Amino acid sequence: MPYLIVTTSWPSDKTDAAAKKFFEVMKKYPPDNKLGTQVVPAAFSRTLQGIKAMVITEVKKGKLEDALTRVGKMLAMYRTIPGYEAQVETYMTLEEALGTIGMSLPS
Repeated sequence: MPYLIVTTSWPSDKTDAAAKKFFEVMKKYPPDNKLGTQVVPAAFSRTLQGIKAMVITEVKKGKLEDALTRVGKMLAMYRTIPGYEAQVETYMTLEEALGTIGMSLPS
């Protein structure tokens, strides 16, 4: 089951707008446990460029495409906030990565 890591950032002076939009997004797209489990529901950091946030989801087998589509729709709702940026990454688990080279974890 791959990990979906969504990292977002915005200027500090846009935090009120980002928070307001967050509640709109959550109302329209409440957590969907059918797609995966949020390992890190939300983590925040203040940087010199503004605020940075991260969500890490362990996506259920066969649900990656649906999860990516959903995240894309959620992030599109933030597009009106000046300076709001997002990055979406997928990572394999150790077992999946080993499988790509024909190996597995010892039993």
